[in-house]
Amino acid sequence: MKSRVSRATVTAAVLALLLAASVPARAEWNKGLEAYKTQDWATAVKEFEEVTKTNPDYAGAYYMLGVSQRALGQLSPALASLRKAVELDGNQASYKLALGQALLQANQYQDAYALLKPLNISSIESAHRSNYALLFAQAATKTNRPQEAISVLNAQVRADSKNPRLQQALGAAYNATGDEAKAFAAFKKAFDLDPTDQTSGRNAARAAISIARRSNSNAEKARFYTEGAQIAERLANSWPAFEHQLIAGEAWLGAKNYSKALSWFEKAKAQQPRNPLVHYYAAQSLTSLNRLDPAIGELQEALNNDASGKLRTQVYNQGGFVYDRKKDYKRAIQWYREAGNQKMVAQMQDKQGKADQNIAAEKECADFRKKIDALKFQAQEFQKIGDIESAKLLLEQLPVLEKDYTERCR
Repeated sequence: MKSRVSRATVTAAVLALLLAASVPARAEWNKGLEAYKTQDWATAVKEFEEVTKTNPDYAGAYYMLGVSQRALGQLSPALASLRKAVELDGNQASYKLALGQALLQANQYQDAYALLKPLNISSIESAHRSNYALLFAQAATKTNRPQEAISVLNAQVRADSKNPRLQQALGAAYNATGDEAKAFAAFKKAFDLDPTDQTSGRNAARAAISIARRSNSNAEKARFYTEGAQIAERLANSWPAFEHQLIAGEAWLGAKNYSKALSWFEKAKAQQPRNPLVHYYAAQSLTSLNRLDPAIGELQEALNNDASGKLRTQVYNQGGFVYDRKKDYKRAIQWYREAGNQKMVAQMQDKQGKADQNIAAEKECADFRKKIDALKFQAQEFQKIGDIESAKLLLEQLPVLEKDYTERCR
């Protein structure tokens, strides 16, 4: 927003100088112009209003009044003033650009599109063409005409290739068409051109994560998750906000670099310890690192901090998965039941049934082993007291018993 105000200030001031010579009310005009240059918007509005009263047919006065009102936050009066300027002099592209910007600010996207569409970009001064492309692209995208936005933006990018705002707008337009790969490339280019633009960085990282999630190619998944993580790390290192740390962790989690993911989630938790989502993500990382008990602890923290809706379901499903890994099927059943996942409840019940059978079979085999060992011991005792015949009878049973044990228990 700051760059837009500055650009509008310069544009209006330059145009004002060109128009100054033709203004009958020079005193008020000059006072308004000086106030505008110093961003004293209230004084500028007051002086330019005086000019419109003494020169009601002068389009330039309404233009300067409108841009001053918009800067002061008086959007409705600004729209009226700028519409009057265009009505009085429809040949001035600058007037239409200013009105288009105000219409967009007022969320009157269809009106902005209707105003800007007829303008021929080649007839606009070269210094203002990128601004026109940005305004038209926003209007076209907001009125479900993203392909028109893309066409104008791509043409202007060829003339103004170092403009990050054009790339940012191009990314938004490609997003609107569902072309996430081109949207990512544009957002990434915008962030590379202006590394101070957090919005472009966030958009690029999110686009990369979205592409990776939808991809059926493991190689493509790894590539986009990693690229998204690297961009998110640039953001998080420069602006260590919770959102940036969470995005970095999410991307590294997708890239299967679980240690890096966990380190970012730990940083995010330090900022928002009661955020259930970050505890859930930390649990996923810990599970993949086979740190199952801490993973359960994080899932419990997510629930303690009011995980709800879809997230609550994900937390309980993850808990069921962790307890399955721990072979604690009874708790797995409880967690999957809380998730409403009847399919997994049935699977865990089946595993529990088999586990119970295995326990019973293991006990039976252990008892059988004890019987064989007791028989051996008894045979040895008979031998010690010289009862060779009794010892022989017992020892003759052992091969059959050992064979039976091997078949049943090994």
